[in-house]
Amino acid sequence: MGILCRLLLDREVVQDHHLLHVIHDITSKVIDYIGGDGDEEVDCSLVYLVHRKLTQLTHQMTAIPALIYHSVQNPGLQLQLLRNLPCSSSQQSLLRRRLALAFFFHDPAYLSKDRQELLDMKAITRYLCQPRFIINSATNYPGLAAAIAILAIGLDNGDPPPMEATKEIITAFNNDLDMLAQRIKGMFTQIVDTGASQMRRTEAKEVLESFHSCLVYAVRTKQKPKGMMWEDDVGAEKQKLVMMNFIQRDNIVSNLDGSGV
Repeated sequence: MGILCRLLLDREVVQDHHLLHVIHDITSKVIDYIGGDGDEEVDCSLVYLVHRKLTQLTHQMTAIPALIYHSVQNPGLQLQLLRNLPCSSSQQSLLRRRLALAFFFHDPAYLSKDRQELLDMKAITRYLCQPRFIINSATNYPGLAAAIAILAIGLDNGDPPPMEATKEIITAFNNDLDMLAQRIKGMFTQIVDTGASQMRRTEAKEVLESFHSCLVYAVRTKQKPKGMMWEDDVGAEKQKLVMMNFIQRDNIVSNLDGSGV
């Protein structure tokens, strides 16, 4: 598996569509074979030969991701690997997301987390307040762009609450998501790019803006109404009361003007 991942980091391999297809096919079978999603009746002789020498213990599904995690340290190469990993099955997608979050947080513990425990919006927002994500004269813009793109892969669809979830759970999910989106917006609004002379800044800003749009329009369970300051019912009632007071005050002023006072 380590050799396959190294091949996916080779640009010449990636640009050769036939060869890339073959590597994707083998990699997919390896991941599904380990995760138990593969068809047992499919001829996976190559995969069997590769894995016959590996241990059959339960930690097998985390051993290979750990090898990949410790082998690739550069954020740019990490992103390239993640983009080229196959993700046509649930097991492949889970492996890809685990790797992405492990790369982003610099924490191999994410390699063994269950799907339900993989995402914590509040933890992501707090992590984005670390010094390496603060926009200043020392910002590494290529590294920042790669880190956010890796985060986007790890976040995927955000694991929204099920349709039968209570309104409180959905509201809490959206509120946490809004805080993350606000942090991302605060980052790209601080990037001052002056065109072609600062392409790295421009590229980083575009990655942040694209991720922000994904959060707001794709991951959120429903689009936030324009001008809505609060998400819950109590906040909505407060906003309604503010608007009613404003309208009443405006009507009083209009009546006074009409009466000539």
